[in-house]
Amino acid sequence: MKRMMKISLFAVAAIAMIGCAPPANTNTNSNANTNANVAAKPAGPTADSLLALDTKAWEAYKNKDGKYFEGFLGDNMISGDGKGSMPKAEVVKEISENKEDIKSFSLSDPHVTTAGADTVVLTYKATVEGTTDKGKPLPSPVTVATVFVRNGSDWKAIYHNEVPVMAATKADASAKPAADSNKAPAAPAKKEEAAPAAAKEEKAAPAANSNASASNKPAASNANAAAAPVDAALTDSLMALEKKGWEGWKAKDAKAMDEVTAKDFAFVNAGGEAALSRADAIKMWTTDNTCEVSSVSLSDGKATSIGKDTAILVVKGTAVGKCGDMKLEPVWGTTVFVKEGDAWKAAYIFEVPVGKM
Repeated sequence: MKRMMKISLFAVAAIAMIGCAPPANTNTNSNANTNANVAAKPAGPTADSLLALDTKAWEAYKNKDGKYFEGFLGDNMISGDGKGSMPKAEVVKEISENKEDIKSFSLSDPHVTTAGADTVVLTYKATVEGTTDKGKPLPSPVTVATVFVRNGSDWKAIYHNEVPVMAATKADASAKPAADSNKAPAAPAKKEEAAPAAAKEEKAAPAANSNASASNKPAASNANAAAAPVDAALTDSLMALEKKGWEGWKAKDAKAMDEVTAKDFAFVNAGGEAALSRADAIKMWTTDNTCEVSSVSLSDGKATSIGKDTAILVVKGTAVGKCGDMKLEPVWGTTVFVKEGDAWKAAYIFEVPVGKM
């Protein structure tokens, strides 16, 4: 689906949610009617229901069915490589014209991370057989992330990204580097090479390297929607938190990492390795971190608000140092931030190596 994301694809199919039962009415008759008319808030989607939506998107991408995505994407897809957002119409056009040839695919191991009241991130593994637009084998397997935002009772995909699982790629002589499929070359799959918790994430649904922001307008009226704006003040604020996370990772400081991460948190590094809880991610960055890093720097940050309590920051991170005998390389990181009280916290990070997309 990164194939789909390559163009910034994957629209999440609208999904009807199960309504929660309203609280017991203990008010007087004057308030009873009011309470009776308050709509119950839909429950969050399950991992299996979201994976079913992504499966349909993969199938549509495989068949170059751009029209399908008109109803499932948000107005704009947010790119995980620093290019900003892409209007849905452009994404649909790219999907329809994509030259990849997907023979088969299978999706497994879905996991949902909640990021606020109306945003969730789906992480899963995709195994793909097919060729790129240049006739080379598509990387497989890949770790995938899709960000969904609630739109009424539906869920729309606004971001999708994929990164090859390097441990598997190295073991398979037939596997090609990510660049062969217009993706950034994958970094070695080492826990120690994972960048700090406040910084990474990247695409949505099966497609190119971009994603979109949520929309409440019907698909037909979104065809000419402008790209989602970058918020300068929000960018500055989130970049400061991102830098704190990177510095905490450099110092292997578990307390600093705990301070910048949300209660529900997940992380995918540039080698396709996932830590699907805050405890596992902090362990990856500290106890299991054998990297020696002299400095870290961030650049090209772009933040976009995707809800009253959620935002996405895409940033380029560079660390000077080594993990074992391997030199650290720059990564594009996408972080989904969520408000916990009055403080922004990183709820999800997805990173990919910087390279030709």
